[in-house]
Amino acid sequence: MSKVAPKELSASAIRFLPLALVATWWSVCFGSYIVAWPIDYTRINAPEVGALTGASLIAAVAGYWLSTYRQPFSRVSVGARRPLPRMVMIGLGASLLLVVPMSSAYSGYSVLEIGAAIQDQGGAFAQASQRITEGLEARTGVVLLQTVLAPFTLVVLPYLALAWFERREHGILLILGIAAPVVTSLLVGRDQQIGFSLIAIAGAWVVSRARRRLRLRGREVVFLGFAAIALMTGFGARKLARNPVDPICAPGAQSCTVPHSNPSLFDAMWVNVTSYATQGFEGLGRALDAVWVFGGGFSHSGAVQNILSNLFGFRPAPVVTTQLYSLGWSDSWYWSTGFTSLANDVPWVLLPLVILLQASLLGWAWRTAIRRGDWLSTAVLCYTWLALMFMPQNLQIAISGPTYLGYIALVVLFIGRAITERNSSKMPMPQVVSPGVLGNPRPIG
Repeated sequence: MSKVAPKELSASAIRFLPLALVATWWSVCFGSYIVAWPIDYTRINAPEVGALTGASLIAAVAGYWLSTYRQPFSRVSVGARRPLPRMVMIGLGASLLLVVPMSSAYSGYSVLEIGAAIQDQGGAFAQASQRITEGLEARTGVVLLQTVLAPFTLVVLPYLALAWFERREHGILLILGIAAPVVTSLLVGRDQQIGFSLIAIAGAWVVSRARRRLRLRGREVVFLGFAAIALMTGFGARKLARNPVDPICAPGAQSCTVPHSNPSLFDAMWVNVTSYATQGFEGLGRALDAVWVFGGGFSHSGAVQNILSNLFGFRPAPVVTTQLYSLGWSDSWYWSTGFTSLANDVPWVLLPLVILLQASLLGWAWRTAIRRGDWLSTAVLCYTWLALMFMPQNLQIAISGPTYLGYIALVVLFIGRAITERNSSKMPMPQVVSPGVLGNPRPIG
């Protein structure tokens, strides 16, 4: 008997896949927050938090639909092997070379001392936090180098991951690309770069599945489930190693979630993962009591604001996030959703419009990445998707100044390429003529 070919993803399923993942994650985070389980938050301004989140989700659906509803999602040919783009080659080399100066600037360990950092993640975290308090002046050269190279380094993981998932190409290079953020993350004792890289790789994986119209099979679902459990367990273990609190009291909770002594690894995993998913809404509720002040258009990224204030010597405006401490929260240690950071520059009532534009870019990059599978479309898709996915937690894409400026450069390049190609397609083709028999010109072809 011949094997029955597995059912393919439909065009409609492919069309809305990134938005569906975003909406699902938002719903899980907000649902856990609003039902007060397992963490019983104070839930200040909960109705307003729900209204803003709901309006933003509706705006995201509208923006995504506007950029995809008339666009075909037809079958594409994955094709044969491709040469490695020069942009990716430069980015991979830069990523590996930057590990050395970044370890020196951001951690208390050198690359050769990674073994010691792994054995004492709490110490690595404490030393990295101390380096951050030294200010931008201590690492200005490294930050400028990161910023210049960011458009190159950001495209490495999305493209190499896509090439591996689709065509099993560049596997060794992908491992090297992953090694750079993992080593840096271990040296500073933080999860940001590992999480950032995993989201970028996951985005490329989703693109590869959609381009080939592959549904998830049963064994793949089981594997993803075990992988998720392993990641959450590792996250809880790292969190417990960095901050072995006893008992576990989540930020913003009315009482300790794990009040007994000697919390287990399961306690640390469950509470910390849930806290990371939901504490942003508690911070958002407190931020809504702040007095809105315009931050100049760049204050939604604290890193970019610090760079500009150091370069031009101005004093930052007292924006929403800087008022969080007086409202019983923290703008550095706790999360308050990406909405709060955006509110530094955009009035609360206009935030859904910003989300609409972001979701529109997501849909545009998605359909382009499905059709072309190129490094630029895939990178813009992955990081725009990351920005929207993390919105219940923070404005993740803007936390690092070099990363954010590199992302903006890629978006500008992506839009510029589309405009150039559209203008080129509208230009009439030049007509080539040759002399006629009697000297009168006649068109060729």
